[in-house]
Amino acid sequence: MFFPSNSPATAALLHRIQNGLSKVELVYTSHSLWPFPRAPTPHTQLRVLVLDASFNPPTLAHLALVNSVPPPLPPTQQGSHETDLTTSDDHDYDVKLLLLSVRNADKTLKPGDATYLQRLEMLKIFAQDIKQGEGLMSKSNVAIAMIDEPTFVGKSKILQTFFRDRFATSSQNYVAQLNFILGFDTFERLMQPRYYGSEQQMLTSLRQFFSPEGDKSSVVCARRASSSYTQAESVDLAIANEFVSTACISFIDIGEDLARCSSSEVRNAIRQRGLEAAEWKKIVPSGIASYITRAGLYNSTNM
Repeated sequence: MFFPSNSPATAALLHRIQNGLSKVELVYTSHSLWPFPRAPTPHTQLRVLVLDASFNPPTLAHLALVNSVPPPLPPTQQGSHETDLTTSDDHDYDVKLLLLSVRNADKTLKPGDATYLQRLEMLKIFAQDIKQGEGLMSKSNVAIAMIDEPTFVGKSKILQTFFRDRFATSSQNYVAQLNFILGFDTFERLMQPRYYGSEQQMLTSLRQFFSPEGDKSSVVCARRASSSYTQAESVDLAIANEFVSTACISFIDIGEDLARCSSSEVRNAIRQRGLEAAEWKKIVPSGIASYITRAGLYNSTNM
């Protein structure tokens, strides 16, 4: 399923999201039965990678995150039959979802930004570089969706319902175990009480988010360049230790160079030095660089 991102169908889906008529809408799937596995699998719990971002534009850091190897499941989520819960490929997630947020807790659409429809077009190009098992798109189980919810706790609840409805058509009793993969800056916001109202409300929400009796979600975070997480690294992150110690929060390394890549760096480089500058093209996949150039995105002359 794919609607060209400038098509009336995609614009209609975006309208539904922005006007509160729907919480989440699929725009693209790599095969018609997504999120069901392409090949038979003996397990019913499917590990779902969720890469939720503004994608303004998608970068090589985003690609490194979505192509990363999953950490082991937290012990509280392995159940009594661990072998039934392993993925069909021990080195990859069962399902991958690129989630474009049209409402962010910290970001609003600014003059000169790519429109949401342009971001969806870039995500379709980006999806071609996503690995699944030993291959690329021929074996992939990838989708692109839009969501209207600013917090990860809220997104988890919406997506749990979304996947439950999708799996209801199967006799195999599939369930989704959501793995939100994100950068360190986003992780810091996840752990800040101001997004929840109070520290106690944050703790209550996060315990529900991570609990096996609740949403059963987990977080995979890429370490910041030139740093590694320790329990004493930041007073603001001290609250995270409760969930780090139970492996509900895991940390991965994507490499110093990739950890420094950011969408804002791309936008700033183009605005300051123009579309022909070479440095920003090293931060994004080649297909994204070609699209940005063709569309004239982020160029100060178009603002």
